[in-house]
Amino acid sequence: MSREMTMHSYAAAATFALVLGAGPVAASTPAFAEDPALLTQVTHDARVVVWDGETANVGSGWVNPTRSTFAAQTSQAHSGASALELKFSGNSEWIGAGWNWFNFKTGDDIGTDVTGLSTFSFWIKVQGKPVQFRINLQCNGTVLDTPEQHSARVDVLSYAPNIFDGHWHEVRIPLRDLIESEGFNPRVVSQLQLDLTVGPDTHNSFFIDDISFDNRPAK
Repeated sequence: MSREMTMHSYAAAATFALVLGAGPVAASTPAFAEDPALLTQVTHDARVVVWDGETANVGSGWVNPTRSTFAAQTSQAHSGASALELKFSGNSEWIGAGWNWFNFKTGDDIGTDVTGLSTFSFWIKVQGKPVQFRINLQCNGTVLDTPEQHSARVDVLSYAPNIFDGHWHEVRIPLRDLIESEGFNPRVVSQLQLDLTVGPDTHNSFFIDDISFDNRPAK
């Protein structure tokens, strides 16, 4: 099975045994509203936060292979008291992971509407070796994780080349670099996916915090 097919199919099948559900989010955050009709409100906000560990703290993760973990923790944080941690090990292989801030709930009217916004951003701190690191977004639909739901995939180091120095860094990516792919619906974005290729004897942690969409210029 190819790496692309593994990335597309894994979240829809074996990963549900690994999801972590976080606590409820404040009702004032429209990106997480239970009523999908409210999701259209996010286009008028200057910034839409989909994870910060505090007011935006809903989500579930998947990993492949299953020896990795992707969950909230409190030992490291860019802001507040918690951040996500992708903890993985590998030996010259591909590793995939994703964070879905709608807990894998499907529907073509369930997701974060990012139309009218220009930038996707998150903060990251890495413990461990440099690895090849690409990300993409995934939109929602009536069926989970079909190929056309995936945005273009981009190399994170092209936007933040110093992320492996052990400090917190903000990554800002123009949405035009991600969502200009056929079939991708920017009105129902629901997941961040990570695509890693690691070298020999790799044992890393990626701490990720303050995932958001806004209109700031990309760095």
